[in-house]
Amino acid sequence: MVSEDMGGSGPGRDAGEEDPLGPHRDRDAPEPRLPGAAEQVGLALRAFRRAEGWSQRALADSWGVHQTLVARAERHAGELSLDLTLELLRRAGVSLAVVGPDGMPVAGWEETDLVATDRSGRRFPAHRVVRPSANGPTWWWFHDYFGRRSSGPRPRWTAEGFDIPPGTRYGRTPRPFAPGEEPRWPA
Repeated sequence: MVSEDMGGSGPGRDAGEEDPLGPHRDRDAPEPRLPGAAEQVGLALRAFRRAEGWSQRALADSWGVHQTLVARAERHAGELSLDLTLELLRRAGVSLAVVGPDGMPVAGWEETDLVATDRSGRRFPAHRVVRPSANGPTWWWFHDYFGRRSSGPRPRWTAEGFDIPPGTRYGRTPRPFAPGEEPRWPA
């Protein structure tokens, strides 16, 4: 039995207006959605494999990887490391890009975003202005070099961007010499 609705008139359509997805569309099926980034990686790898006419095993043999890696990348690319995902995409002739608000790939980053880290290898806070420090930042001279702390390596970068408040002392922490006495700086 053929439904009269199959001709193209449906909810929200006039009798003469055609369904853009054709007369055989399942009316109860959900609307198509845009895939997420991880799913798009899998789709790109599948499209490459389809264009080459390869099975997952043939692709894995060609690239020198295990077939389960290809299957995981196609099904759950979000579970792979970003470096591995980028390598698989590179082999497939596809790239992954970070795009700016204008929709164009970001071409370059500031040097401070790429290489500036503190002595522990952490990045500086994004809201601070970071600059190279040829002679070391002020805090390093007072705390490590002139202070009584072990002098670590001179930092190459600094996020210092404020004037030192008047009366600020660097070095050892003031402490009382006797119980009940106010903290004071050593003489």
